[in-house]
Amino acid sequence: MTNRYAAYPHKLPSGRYWAMTRLCRDAHPSPIMDAGGKPKMFGSKGEAAEECLKHILAFMNGREIRGEVFDGPSVKEAKFAMADKLFRNGAMMEAGR
Repeated sequence: MTNRYAAYPHKLPSGRYWAMTRLCRDAHPSPIMDAGGKPKMFGSKGEAAEECLKHILAFMNGREIRGEVFDGPSVKEAKFAMADKLFRNGAMMEAGR
């Protein structure tokens, strides 16, 4: 199986629901846990789906993705600085002789 996300309500025999999520780092879906290490229970499918959405978005927005750097220079600024350094030092001029 590839790295995929999943989030869905799972109906229990009691008629209540679990909010199930599978994050890219997990092999299988698991319920969102409540205090005491027990799966959080929901009275309706909509409540469980809403919790799934909140949980997945919190996970995705709470970490860096694809090596993003938030405190450093932008990629454009870094490339410009590299090119500027290369041309100002005359390395390109000497290489072209």
